[in-house]
Amino acid sequence: MAKYIYPAIFTPEDGGHFSINFPDLDGCYTCGDNLEDGMNMAQDALSLMLTHLEDLKREIPVASSINALDVNGDEFATYISCDTAVYRRLMNKTAIQGYNNHKQA
Repeated sequence: MAKYIYPAIFTPEDGGHFSINFPDLDGCYTCGDNLEDGMNMAQDALSLMLTHLEDLKREIPVASSINALDVNGDEFATYISCDTAVYRRLMNKTAIQGYNNHKQA
């Protein structure tokens, strides 16, 4: 469990939405309704992917330099950070709360 920083490419879509892609992590994609939502969703997707890789004891890919990324047109690249220990605590707390709420119903 660790802290990570990876570059993400944000692609503007119709209606102010964004598609987000992490080039260093195969299959790590998300989207957002606007830029703020996209940033939050990107952090969540990154946390989920890296937690999954840690659980599988797979090698964590080295993050590229943001300057090495190819962006087109209106796309832009930015760094997204996450802490998998914090993410695990948050998900554990959410799972327990969800269980307790379900149990009381």
